[in-house]
Order: sequence, then C-alpha cells, then structure tokens
Amino acid sequence: MRARRLALPRSRFTRALLAVTLLSAAAAATQASSAASAPRAAPAAAVPCAPDTVRQTINGPVCGVVVNNDAEWLGIPYASPPIGDLRWAPPQPPAPWTSPLQATAFGSSCAQSFFSASGSEDCLFVNVTRPADGAGGLPVLVHIHGGGFVAGSGNGNYSLLADTGHEVVVSLNYRLGILGFLTNPAFGPHSGDWGLQDQQAALRWVQQNIAQFGGDPHNVTIYGESAGGSSVCDAIASPTARGLFERGISVSGEYNTLLGSPTSLESQDCKSNLPTQTQADAAGRDYATSVGCTDPAAVAACLRWRTVEQVEATVGFGYQDGGHGTVGPTINGTTLTLSLRQALRRGEVNHVTVIAGVDRDENLVGNATTADQYTQLINTQYGPYASQVLARYPLNHFGSPAIAFRTVAADSDTVCPSLRTSADLARWMPTYAYEIDDNDIPPYAAVNASGSAAGASHVGAWFLSPATTPLDANQQALQNEEVASVTQFARNGNPAASGTPEWPLYDESHGSQVMSLQPAGDSELVTTSQLAAQHNCAFWDKLAPQP
Repeated sequence: MRARRLALPRSRFTRALLAVTLLSAAAAATQASSAASAPRAAPAAAVPCAPDTVRQTINGPVCGVVVNNDAEWLGIPYASPPIGDLRWAPPQPPAPWTSPLQATAFGSSCAQSFFSASGSEDCLFVNVTRPADGAGGLPVLVHIHGGGFVAGSGNGNYSLLADTGHEVVVSLNYRLGILGFLTNPAFGPHSGDWGLQDQQAALRWVQQNIAQFGGDPHNVTIYGESAGGSSVCDAIASPTARGLFERGISVSGEYNTLLGSPTSLESQDCKSNLPTQTQADAAGRDYATSVGCTDPAAVAACLRWRTVEQVEATVGFGYQDGGHGTVGPTINGTTLTLSLRQALRRGEVNHVTVIAGVDRDENLVGNATTADQYTQLINTQYGPYASQVLARYPLNHFGSPAIAFRTVAADSDTVCPSLRTSADLARWMPTYAYEIDDNDIPPYAAVNASGSAAGASHVGAWFLSPATTPLDANQQALQNEEVASVTQFARNGNPAASGTPEWPLYDESHGSQVMSLQPAGDSELVTTSQLAAQHNCAFWDKLAPQP
C-alpha cells in the first residue's frame, strides 16, 4: 500500500500522459435477474461461418471464419454474463447450447468508464486464432490485455503471432474497474479479484477446449503488457492458477510509483504491496455508502441492482486516488494470498518459466516542461528523499526537464524494480530478463501527445501485432526478433530463436545477463551490474519498500 499520501493535485499533463499510455496498452490490444440459464444469441450482424470450422467445446459447438487463411473463432463465451446475482461473484460456466454458435464477430468488451462509458457487463468471451494448415498439438499463446485494470479489450489482431510462430493464439476479456475488483463483506469472506478469476476461468476453458482448435493444453504460455504484465505476475503468485500454464511473459509489468506517491493508478504492479482484505473491505463499505447502499442487510442486493452508470458514478480511480472502492487486484485470501514479492520471498509461487522486462524510459507519473515543474514533481514523488534525488539527478545533466523527470521515474519505478523482480523470480524458476532500448518508437515523433519526450516508453516498442504505423527497416528488424523470441519461447521455453542473439537464463551466480532489445538487429546482452550502475539502482533499492 501507499507509504504516504502527499497532498498535491495532479496536473492535466499527468492525467493526459496516463490516459494516452493506458489507451496504447489496452490497444496492444444491461442488467438481468439471472443469466446463468439464458440462451446465448448469435452475435449481432454475424457473418456466415466458413466451411469446416465447426468445433465442439464442452459447452456446445462453435463455427468460425477464415481470414487470410487463418481460422478464427471470435466471441466464444467462457463464462455466463456476470450480471444480476452473478455481478461481483465468481465466474460461472455458460449455459450450454446445441446448435453451432456463430463465433464470427468479437463479443463486447467489458464495461469501462476510464475514457468514456463503453462496453457491456456481458463480456466474458475468448477469441481463438489458428494458423492455416490445421495441424494439431500446436503451442498456445494466451494474451491478457493491458489498460490499468480499468480499460482495454482482448479484441485484437493476432495473425502475426499465429502465422510467424505457427501457434494457436487465444485472447480474452475480463471484468474491469469497480465491476472487476470491488470487495465488500456483503459478497462473502473472500470477495474481490473477480477480473483475475475471469482470467483463470478463461485459462481453464483453454485447458478443456483448445485441443479442438489445434492447440496443446499442456503447452500454454500467458503473456500480457502493462496490467496484462502484472496479471502474469499475479498468476505466478496465485494458488488458484496452479497448473493452468507452463510459461509467462510479463511485458512492462512494473509501472506503479516506487513509494506509492500519488498517481491515478491503484497499487497493482509486479512490485506493489496490494491492498489487504481489511483495507479493501473498508474501501468497499465506503463505496457502498457512496452509491446509497447503506442498509447492512441489503448491501449486496442493492449494489447488484444499480445500473452500470450508477455503479461507476462515484468510483473515479478508486479509493487510493480520492474515489471509492477498489479497482485493481487485492489480497483476497483465495485468488491472491500474497503479492508476488511476498510470495517469492517465501517460495510460494507457481514454478513456471518466465520472460520479464520493461522499457528503459517508462514514465506513468507526469511530465515536467519547466525547471519548477521538475522540482515540484520530485518533491511530490519522493518527499523526504527529494533533496537526495535532485542531487543525484541535477537538471543540468539532461537536455530538458521532460527527459530529466522521465529518467528519474523510469529508474525508480520501472528499471530497478524490474531487475529486482527478475532476480527474485530466478531464485525459484527459469527466468529470462530484457530491457527495451529503442529511442525511435513509431510514429517517430520527438514528443508524445502529452508533450513529454517519449524515449523507450511504456510498452511502446513491443511489436507483437501487425503494425498500425508502418515500421521502418530498423524497427522491422526489432519486430522480427521479438516475434521470433516470443514464439520460440512459447514452443520450448527458450527465447533464443534462429537469427536472434543467444539469450541466457538470468542467473546472479553467473553475472545475470539481460537482453537489451534494440532496433536494426543491434540487440545485445548487458550485465545486471551495468544496468544497475546506469540506472542508479543501489540508490533506489535503499529507498524501496520491502514486501
């Protein structure tokens, strides 16, 4: 939890930066009394199914489409709509069906209000993309989308991974924000983490059904960026995720502030001490009061019969940011009993194989355009340590206040915590570490939409989908390498693919090498000691809260 709360309003720059970044991460990527027995209708404006695409799932047959020779099944329900009595309840199996469900259009994204009111509560769908030749026993990649646990969707284009890696790719939607993570004693003794439970229900669907689509249920890799990256960390720590996957790729899963100082995101990343059940329940009681549900005997029913608009009206960014309720993962005692760092300290983790890393210049905190703003942000974020930070990062060492603060934020919040997380992971499981070192991320602008110098920004140069902005030859070389490494890792647990540099395990007893991913085929191995010195990690590790 937050070590302290410093009272300084965030600027529009800060919120704009967070909004742009969450939208980017998410793109890299009606109520009813009971939905458990309701028949599932075909998607609106469903296109006809392609020949030979009927597959039998444990819930009923589905048929799909063929796009550029890839077979796709879109909008397959893996759980009942979480509405009525199933709102703020564990995901339940969907009602079975007998006629082929036309899985030819994406289902709705989950209800969210971060950018604008969108999505639906009826959103628990998976999408499957299989390469053209129809072979069986293929490796399976499961994508968990980002968006700060408050935004995003798994409705994306996965053809590049499926075709290049010759693998089956599954994406999923999960409940978000207050609908995905509210805790309240009225829901039972271990409430909360509904969105994580959705993710695990989707992984159980994969275990039960993916062989029908050509995938190997015993060769499953989960991967995600931003909140998807921290979801991978949660899955490693979660007792209820045991046996659901063999490998995990956490992309940019370190993004909360080091000391828990003000940002709009609830504490949620791979290094965070997550809210305890007691803290989350207190926030849940406050939330219920904020929406007018004050009768202790009727809180659950009252909350479940509020409209989505009423449910989201008082939330803001959750209780840690002046709003109400929890909007991210909590230690609910079942889905999560410990944070990742706590679980790693005790060795109570799922022993899988991991790739974990970040981009060199990630900054979700704010932007400084003047010297005064730089000093103000340092004071806000680091409080009693501000003078030490300013002495170590004097403004005259940088080309601009934006670059200066970006460097401070990335070193303290992202790069150094990532090295520490990798070292902790490597004590218990095979781990490969990386850092993105790419100054020229498309669309090749000197500044991003908030006016800050972008650098190797949050999830910016992790190119696993067909590019929406054309890549130049240098960036294309990086994409080729990243896709090759990810798909090779999903195949056999080793990211060293043909045409890419050798990528050794992260091993502190042998120098702890990190893959520095760079454009133009210039990726190279660097040692932890080199990165730690470059990013002042000895300094930041002394300030970092212990789990």
